[in-house]
Amino acid sequence: MQNQSFTILVVDDVTLMCDFLHGAVNRIANCNAMKALDGKTALELLTTEAIDMLITDLEIKAPDGLEIIKRLRSGELACPHDIPVLIFSGNAYLEQVQQGIRYDVNDFLVKPMSVDALAKKVVHHLTHEKAIQAASHYAAMLQAELQQPVARKKEQDRKVSASIVREAPKPQDEEPRALPDDEASTRQEKDFLTWPDDSTTGCFQLDRRLKKLAFNLSCFHNVFVKNCKLVAMEAERKRACESIDYLNYIVKNLKKRDQRPDFWIRFGQQQLKLNKLAAQFEQADLRHHSFVLDLLKKFAYWWMQTINRPLVQRLKQPEESTHE
Repeated sequence: MQNQSFTILVVDDVTLMCDFLHGAVNRIANCNAMKALDGKTALELLTTEAIDMLITDLEIKAPDGLEIIKRLRSGELACPHDIPVLIFSGNAYLEQVQQGIRYDVNDFLVKPMSVDALAKKVVHHLTHEKAIQAASHYAAMLQAELQQPVARKKEQDRKVSASIVREAPKPQDEEPRALPDDEASTRQEKDFLTWPDDSTTGCFQLDRRLKKLAFNLSCFHNVFVKNCKLVAMEAERKRACESIDYLNYIVKNLKKRDQRPDFWIRFGQQQLKLNKLAAQFEQADLRHHSFVLDLLKKFAYWWMQTINRPLVQRLKQPEESTHE
């Protein structure tokens, strides 16, 4: 986290609790807290500010915390849909907890919590990325919910203590994407394109999108070189193209907030090259092995140009103290 700055939005309609969150987050190195006492203000900040993490109570003035999370994950807001989201609550409806899991909330924090415990959670989720699905996935879920009649069972109205969720169970109405063993293993091989350790563009959100692009292109590379089924290759190509589209979207918003004209001119040049490759990649016949391999080599060359100076800098390591 050194030399990176993170903006964290805390939302709670209890002023004392909101002030606690605001103060605790501001004590974390390189973190800047913004606060909202209601859902409307939270939505405005998520639309106008470059937010890197959301910490919210559920029962706040409309829209409530869960609605904010759903709209965020569905891509309705200007803020990236896959930022870490932490729910901070003393109690919650069982149904709310289950919906939070469906929308891939990163963690459930239980009130009360000490400043040190909160800081550890924040740092953990800023430095450990959770796999978040495309915004269209959550948008489809939200649309399906809106079309269902409102019918809550009495047992669902029962409140339960919030607990930290380590792994989200898959909803019964959603079938996991099944791959044969050889194809599934390729999702674990991510060494085609790699992000250099302890490096940054100077913008946390851009770093995350570049890492996601590297991951998805690597997944495509792995299924392709192993001659997996065409349907698997098509699925990975779609994910890679979506990550390029989202990178373009994020860059458009970041340029308005990150005042580094020289950087954005250089990055724009790389962005043009990437979009040309993406157009060829999207239209390529995946059965033309030699053409696709050549295209992958071009992606690798583009990546090496992009992740080096002057666009990407190594973070300065703290000097080790010596003791006689």
